Amino acid sequence: MAARKKRRRSAQPSDLIRPEIEALACDYFCHEGLTAPLIQKRLRDEHGVKVTREEIYRFVRKAAKAGWVEFKPPQEYSLHRRIKEQRYPWLRDASVVQTARCEDVAFRGAQMLLELIQQDYAGKIVHIGFSGGFGLRTLARCFAQLLREPTERLPEEIVFHAMVAGFDVTDPTTDPNAFFTYFVQDPPMQVNTSFVAFHAPAMARPELLAELARQAGIKEAYERAHEIDVIVTGASCWHDDHSALKHYLKLAEQPMDDLEVAGCIGDILWQPIAADGPIEMKTAIQAMTVKQLDEVSEFVAGQGHVLLVSGPCSKCHLPKTEVVKAILDQKRQLITHLAVDSRCGRDLLAM
Repeated sequence: MAARKKRRRSAQPSDLIRPEIEALACDYFCHEGLTAPLIQKRLRDEHGVKVTREEIYRFVRKAAKAGWVEFKPPQEYSLHRRIKEQRYPWLRDASVVQTARCEDVAFRGAQMLLELIQQDYAGKIVHIGFSGGFGLRTLARCFAQLLREPTERLPEEIVFHAMVAGFDVTDPTTDPNAFFTYFVQDPPMQVNTSFVAFHAPAMARPELLAELARQAGIKEAYERAHEIDVIVTGASCWHDDHSALKHYLKLAEQPMDDLEVAGCIGDILWQPIAADGPIEMKTAIQAMTVKQLDEVSEFVAGQGHVLLVSGPCSKCHLPKTEVVKAILDQKRQLITHLAVDSRCGRDLLAM
C-alpha cells in the first residue's frame, strides 16, 4: 500500500484575542504581501486561529479606515534628478512622488519639511509660515504625526505662523489658523510649539488693506512676519474651476476678465501670477497675506526657505504643471524646495 502523506500538525487552539488576530492578519498583508488564503493558512498553522477569508478582508479594511496602515508611494528618482540637476539646478531640494493623489505629495512635503528643519535648525527656534488649502492641511497633519515620533536633531521650538486667511466659509479646516490644532503641545509631541495666528478677512478692497493691517489680531501677524524662516505653500491653476482664488472671486461677484487679460496662470499664497511675473494690477479685491510676492523673492534671496508642495487637484485630480512651471520660471525666484506628483514631473520635463 502506498504510504499515506503526513499531515502537518496545526498549532494548538489559540488564546489570542480579536485585536491581536487582526494585527497579525494586517502584518502579514502589509509586510509580507500575503494573499487572504495564505494569511488564513498562516493563522491556522502557526497560531491555531481559524478565520474565513472574508474576515481577513474585513480586518484589513478596518485597519485602513482607522489609519493603522498606510500606503507610501515611492519617489521617482529619475525625474527628481532630471528636474533638479538638468532643468532647475538652483533648487535646493526637489522630490517627485509616483502618485496621482494630492495626499501622497502632501506626505512627502511633510517629510521634506522635517528634513529641512533637522538640517538647519536642530536645537534652535524655527519659525514656519503656512499658506492654506486642502493640500497644506494634509501636510500639516502629517507633519504633526512626524513630530510625535521619536526623532533626532529637532529644533528646540517651532513657532507656526498663519500667512493667509481661509477662503472657504463651508470648510474652515483649510484655513492655516485651523492647522494649529494639530500642533498643540501634548506628551507625544517631541518639540515645544507656539503660534502666530492671522485673524483677518481672506480678501479686501485695496483701499482697506492698510487700515485692516493696523487692526488688533492682524497687525501682530504682520509685525512678526520677519521672523519666518521657512514658508510652506501650495499653488492653484487659473484654468481649474476648483481654484480657491477663482472660487472666492466668483462668490464675491468680482470680474475676472482683467486677470485673464493680464495672462493669469495661477496663484501662490493667494496671489495671482503670470508667466513673466506676479500680477500687480489693482483688482477690485485682493488677498490679505503677511508677505507679498516681491517680499517672498527678497526672502529667498536672503537665504530663506520656501517649500512648494503641489500635488494634483484634490477634486478633479489633474496635475498643476502649468502653474508650477510658471513659478519655477519666474525671473525672481519664489521657491527653494519643490514636491510634485510624477505626472507633473514628466510634464515639466516635456515642456
